[in-house]
Amino acid sequence: MSLATPPAPGAAPPRPACSLTSPSASNDNAESPFGAFEQGGLHEVKPHAYRDTPAALGFALSVIAEAMQTRREGLVLWCLTQTAMREWGRPYGPGLLRAGLDPSRFLIVETRTAEEAAWALKEGLKSGALIAGLAQTDVKTHLIARRLGLAAQAARTPCLLLSSHGTAGVPGTLTRWRIATEGSAHVPFDRSAPGTACWRLSLERCRGTAPGRDFRVESPHEPGGLRVAPPSSDRTAEAGESALKDYTAAG
Repeated sequence: MSLATPPAPGAAPPRPACSLTSPSASNDNAESPFGAFEQGGLHEVKPHAYRDTPAALGFALSVIAEAMQTRREGLVLWCLTQTAMREWGRPYGPGLLRAGLDPSRFLIVETRTAEEAAWALKEGLKSGALIAGLAQTDVKTHLIARRLGLAAQAARTPCLLLSSHGTAGVPGTLTRWRIATEGSAHVPFDRSAPGTACWRLSLERCRGTAPGRDFRVESPHEPGGLRVAPPSSDRTAEAGESALKDYTAAG
C-alpha cells in the first residue's frame, strides 16, 4: 500500500477530496479505509473511548508500517507533547521493530505544548522529505488545523492526527475516524494465545463522501498485511484453515 507520491516541483496541490477505493484492492469497486489513508491531507484518528487510545495509536502505526514496506526512502515525523508522553509513554525502538517499523526512519519530536507540536509537524510537512506525519496532540484552533491540512495537501503527504476521545472533531480534515478495539479470531490449537490485532473503524468524516461506514481491520503479525477483516465467524474459520496448512506443512 502506497501512501503518497511526492509532487513535481511547482505542481499545484490536487483538489482536496476523499476516496474509499484503494488502488491496491483487487476489486476496483471494493471500499476500504486504505484508499483514504493513501491520500495527502490531514486524517484525524480518535479513540472511541479513553481505553482505546493505545489501539488507535497502534492502528496509525500499522498504516505507517504499510507505507514503509512500499517506499524504501523517506522519513516519518512523529510529534508528541509532554502530556501525551506522561500518559502513554515514549516511543520504544524494540517495540517499533516488533511492529515492522524501522526506528531509524523516525524523527521524533517531543514538545511542551500542543501549539509547538503542530508547528513542528507543519514545518516537517513543508520540507517534502516525509512519507507520513504522525502527531499525538489536540489541535486547539481552526487556523492551526487549516495550516496543517494545507501543508499536508501541498506535500501530498498523509498526516495522521491522534486526538483525544472526548474533544470535538478537528475542522477541515480530509477524513475523521473513530477507532475501537475489536476482538480477534481465536488461534487454533491454543485458544489462550493472542490473535492478530484487530480494530473497528467508524468513518465520521470524509470530504466528498457520505460518512457512517464501519470497517473491521486486522493486521497479521508480519508487516505488509493490513486488510479489511471478514465477519467474526469467517475469520475464525479462515484462521483455522491457515493454521492447519502450516501445521501440516511442518509435519
